[in-house]
Amino acid sequence: MPSKYKGGVPEDVLKEASENASGKPNRSKPPDVSNNAAIPKESRQRRLFKRKRAGVVLTREQVKEIKAGRKKLRADMKARGIKDKREFEAVASSLGLYFDKRNKGFLAWLFGHWLGALIAALAILLFIILIFAAITRMRGYYTVNLSDGLFRNGFVLSETEDFANPAIELFAEPAENIPCISIKHIPANVDKIDGQHNDTYFAYTYYIRNEGEDTVDFTWELELNSESKDLSTAAWIALYVDGQLGIYAEKSAAGEAEAIPPYGITDKGYKDLPLASADSEQFEIVKKTGDITYYRVVPYGFETENIIKSGRFDKVKPKETHKYTVVIWLEGDDPEADNSKIGGHVGLQMNFRLIEEDRKEKTFSDRLREFFGFR
Repeated sequence: MPSKYKGGVPEDVLKEASENASGKPNRSKPPDVSNNAAIPKESRQRRLFKRKRAGVVLTREQVKEIKAGRKKLRADMKARGIKDKREFEAVASSLGLYFDKRNKGFLAWLFGHWLGALIAALAILLFIILIFAAITRMRGYYTVNLSDGLFRNGFVLSETEDFANPAIELFAEPAENIPCISIKHIPANVDKIDGQHNDTYFAYTYYIRNEGEDTVDFTWELELNSESKDLSTAAWIALYVDGQLGIYAEKSAAGEAEAIPPYGITDKGYKDLPLASADSEQFEIVKKTGDITYYRVVPYGFETENIIKSGRFDKVKPKETHKYTVVIWLEGDDPEADNSKIGGHVGLQMNFRLIEEDRKEKTFSDRLREFFGFR
């Protein structure tokens, strides 16, 4: 059993403590400890990492006794004007009032015990899976993200208008091995189907709703977050915001809109309005022949190198909902859509933030992309 401390510090102990604090060896006798095998079950410690003294596991009673003794010793030494921690530990050690240090115990247990080795292996595997998932998501996946501010204000996302499964992040798989198509192949009802509905294009419809109690303002931006083989130069994007359509494509090398058919061609065009958008300024009349009208599609350019389009909603009231549909396809009539793009990928994300939040504030996925060198 450990030595009991009733108060008072023997002069010889203080002298030895001073010597120990000065670097001289401790000449006190080894503490009296109990054999762990003889500890009754009801007296064993219940913690995962057991308290030990001199390498021997203590009972719960011994742990309590040592803690009480250290408390009394500390108070008595402070009363005598002795506040040096090294002297306190030296005296406590001389009286048996100490526990083995555990600064390396956890790592020793982790790699030395079969359970610790299993936990370590699972932790490493989980880390690898998370990193792999994060990197994979950057390569062609589409994500929708709420900022911390909007999350705190009660905003939620959903793939369905009834918000049966609300979320703070949405995640859509890419459309793989898609061919080059024409905008006329995109169905007119593409924004009427909830969730992900890929075909020879990528299409995703989702909603954001204010489930909080305050009226707030928020911004949104559609961002190009990764690509390879410069695929964004051939990718066209249709973005519906509450049913209002906008068509976007990177401008040509000369800084002009990638109009189809190009300006200067006046003898052909689309016979039917693509995406059934007669009221859009992005569809210009090329010519009319009898009852047939031919149209030209003029996409908007990207706002910046990485931001395709941004916007804002002011005074969004509780329960107010907004709907978004994003469609991405490889436009076969775009001169940039050539064989050099085969095997490339493009990844986008939609970010929602409070008006007052910093647009440049980086998320965890942003830092991962920078670390692994993705655009």
